[in-house]
Amino acid sequence: MKRWPRTLLVVSLVLNVFLIGAIASGIWHWRHHGEERNSWRRHVADALPAPQANAFHQAIKAELRGSQPAVLEGRAGRAEAVRLFGQPTYDAAAVMKQLDRARAADNILRTNIERRVVQFGATLPQDQRQRLAKALEEGPLRQSRRR
Repeated sequence: MKRWPRTLLVVSLVLNVFLIGAIASGIWHWRHHGEERNSWRRHVADALPAPQANAFHQAIKAELRGSQPAVLEGRAGRAEAVRLFGQPTYDAAAVMKQLDRARAADNILRTNIERRVVQFGATLPQDQRQRLAKALEEGPLRQSRRR
């Protein structure tokens, strides 16, 4: 009879240690890898001298702030698509309509970012534009690689 409480206690301790480790690992990963989605911006900025890198960051941040409605529209469209996807009565047309809505907003955002990068490039001398072009090949202007 004394064996069950002790066994449950050991199992509970092991599970709690595992859970704490998983949470700590998630926090560490989020803090150290959370900005990888913006790595193309960092890569482009690293290709430029410090004043131009700072100006590039400021230009992109300003564009993202100005494009906040498109960002929110894209998120709302994807969230609504997920909600509709899980409904008891599945309406594929409604899901696709929301995904189209999100894709249109994403295209607006991408167009605005690309336009800002082009405008920024016009302010650079030839050698820095070449470095910017090389960095952009690995970022938003990358081409698909055939294998």
